[in-house]
Amino acid sequence: MLKRLERLQNAISKRVILEDVFDTPIKVVAGVDLAFLGEVAIAACVALNYETMEVLEVKTAKLPLKFPYIPGFLSFREGPAMVRAMEKLAVKPQIFLINAQGIAHPRLCGCASHVGVITGKATIGVAQSKLCGEYEKEPERPGEWTPLTYKGQVVGAVYKSKTGCKPIFISPGHKITLKTSIKIVKKCLRGHKLPEPLHQAHKKANQEKQKLH
Repeated sequence: MLKRLERLQNAISKRVILEDVFDTPIKVVAGVDLAFLGEVAIAACVALNYETMEVLEVKTAKLPLKFPYIPGFLSFREGPAMVRAMEKLAVKPQIFLINAQGIAHPRLCGCASHVGVITGKATIGVAQSKLCGEYEKEPERPGEWTPLTYKGQVVGAVYKSKTGCKPIFISPGHKITLKTSIKIVKKCLRGHKLPEPLHQAHKKANQEKQKLH
């Protein structure tokens, strides 16, 4: 089965657009994150004003998990709930920040890229750990970053977002460049390790999880 899914990921990766293809100026951004309760995925999608980071709309979705936890194939486990929550939004974000990898993935098709291609939305992957690739040294001061390379290609940025925290891993998902991805994440930082859209989505997903307990 995994070989078939690898072929599917390779096919999807060929459809990933690494150019800035979204409406400007950016007015609305959204964060997408998940929490888990047993075999249920709880996705939260939070839309925010890009300039003020004011929360505009919050949507959640709960779906049974139908795929096991296998690193490199998380889009098949987590993607359906993410897409369901994204589709519920009435406002139309130009960019979705997703707590997942973009092209910083062995087949250049992490969950942020996969979801971007499926929905046709511009997406950025923001992860808290590295799935693949190498980098020379960890950035030391907030705002500093170093390239993440995989098989000779720059697939992301190792970005220091907050003093005293490990860096985050930014990679373009779909319809966006790495340069723009970094710029948007940087603008969305509000004192937390994760950019505000993801901080809010993480918080909301966990609040929904607590309600189900």
